[in-house]
Amino acid sequence: MYLDSNPENNPVEKVALFEAMLKGKTFTFFDADDFELIIEYYFNVNFKAKAVKALELGLEQYPNDLSLLLIKVDLLNGHQKFNKSLEILSKLNKFYPGNIDVLFSLGKLYSITESFNEAVLKFKKVYELISLDSSQEDLLQDLAYELMQIGENNTAITVLKHLLRLHPDDETSMMELGVAFHEAGKFKEAVAYFESIIDNTPYNHLAWFNLATIYNIEEDWKAAIFGYEMCLVINEKFTAAHYGKANSYIQTKEYQKAIESFNESFIYDQPHAYAYCSIGECYEKIGDYSKSLMFYEKSLVIDDSLAESWLGIGVVRDLNNQPEQAIKFMKKALELDHENSESWYIYAELLTKLNRKEEADSAFKKVIELDPVNIDAWIDYSNFLFDNTSKLKALNLVEKSIEINKNNFDLKLRLVAMQISTGLISEAKLNLIEMQGNNPKTFNKLLDIYPELLENKSINEFFALYNDSSQK
Repeated sequence: MYLDSNPENNPVEKVALFEAMLKGKTFTFFDADDFELIIEYYFNVNFKAKAVKALELGLEQYPNDLSLLLIKVDLLNGHQKFNKSLEILSKLNKFYPGNIDVLFSLGKLYSITESFNEAVLKFKKVYELISLDSSQEDLLQDLAYELMQIGENNTAITVLKHLLRLHPDDETSMMELGVAFHEAGKFKEAVAYFESIIDNTPYNHLAWFNLATIYNIEEDWKAAIFGYEMCLVINEKFTAAHYGKANSYIQTKEYQKAIESFNESFIYDQPHAYAYCSIGECYEKIGDYSKSLMFYEKSLVIDDSLAESWLGIGVVRDLNNQPEQAIKFMKKALELDHENSESWYIYAELLTKLNRKEEADSAFKKVIELDPVNIDAWIDYSNFLFDNTSKLKALNLVEKSIEINKNNFDLKLRLVAMQISTGLISEAKLNLIEMQGNNPKTFNKLLDIYPELLENKSINEFFALYNDSSQK
């Protein structure tokens, strides 16, 4: 290792002198800046205990040093000693009024303790002061991050734009700006901003990438793909764009192109588990189950905690008419990601197919608990109850689903069908009249989904009654 011959410029030399002093081999005078340098070194190499020791000794000699006290505040926050942190910072704020570092630390403390209004005030004051003092512009990145953490995305956007005016090629700031636009829901402004950058610097691959990502969020897949392609024309090694393009192709159901995009990324970056999992899903969608299994398994070699791959293997096993094996893999997926509603839904459907009624019932309950706005899940669960347990329970379930998902047309159709099937003709008629008034195609839609209703004589009479009443 190269060491600077001047100890003033070399933290390793300072650290060596410090450790020699701790062992009683020598005495060395350290000023406050020296202690700060030593502490930073220890933290960088993950020697936390030594960092704390250096801080203690530093504060013994320099109890009022601002930098050392701010380090102590960070340590106290890490141990959740927030009252002590606030005590120190309040004193510092009185002693150093308008100090940017103190105000920033106060903002972080208020953020951690969820005093968000106070945090916002401090962070905005910090930005105001930085705008007047360019020597503190290195704080802008951290400031933007903290603002985004508390949902102050509009202010974060302002800060990041400021930072990018100073450093137009700052990759991190550009990416964070895209995230901030997304979190703020300012898609049109985001598109306009990144397009303006492209107009001025058409070979800015980061601007193309962010523009594509915004289009991806807006589900304009073709525009997203074009943006990612332009990014890659400029910088073919930018693997995030390869992944973005691949995922956009998945959304357009162009699975072979998605596979090709993933494979292109592997030229420049080591394959990761999620990429292999996505390729496995693509092969599953195009019906190549052997390759699908191969890539799901390859993903698990890299990361055996990836629930999506375990689930994918389960799905493919089921498609290969191996339902009992499928169950095992789906259970593993749910062990790893117990709160995934999609996995529970797939699991519930497989259990239904295997006639494991009690388990299927529990699985469906979990689905609607986790995702109460999933209309298909409500309908499938009601069908399950109607066919396997209790028609009354099925009816009550649909009524509950309508309470949660107000005025959902498909759920109301299901309710009407169940009311007719259980002999509740009057109730069904009232609902159907109301629905027909709002949607003239209600009758046709009902019979398209539930044609079996016409097979019952009483139902035909019901339709006749409805037609008579509608003509009056």
